[in-house]
Amino acid sequence: MVRIFTAIFLLTSLSILAQSENKISKEKYNFLIDSLSLEKSELLIQKQNLTKDIDSLKMVITKLTESFASSRSKEIIKKYGKKNGARILKGQVWKGMTDKMLEESWGKPDNITSNKEKWGMFTQWYYGEITYFFKNGELLGWEQK
Repeated sequence: MVRIFTAIFLLTSLSILAQSENKISKEKYNFLIDSLSLEKSELLIQKQNLTKDIDSLKMVITKLTESFASSRSKEIIKKYGKKNGARILKGQVWKGMTDKMLEESWGKPDNITSNKEKWGMFTQWYYGEITYFFKNGELLGWEQK
């Protein structure tokens, strides 16, 4: 940041001096140009180093994401079986799935309402415009507004 302010200061000084009645000497002008050129070179090197760091971090993020997806896949398949695990990982929804399966697939809902009746617990899970209806934790159906 200091270098950027220095460069701006030097440019401003050059501009003011060039506009004033007092002309700057050729030596002063060359000194300012050399200073700006050096500053530019240093900033370009910083930019290259930052770009390398960003690329390196992107690779780390990719590896971590792949590792997480792989371990999550194994965990879901172990928990719900091969068939249902694959469906959950694809984000599929089907009648008879449990509320836990839907949460594994779609994440936490925006809102949940529950009604306890003598014949069981009814819950509605809201994801945006879609409402899912559960009876005792099993998906009965859904409705999209």
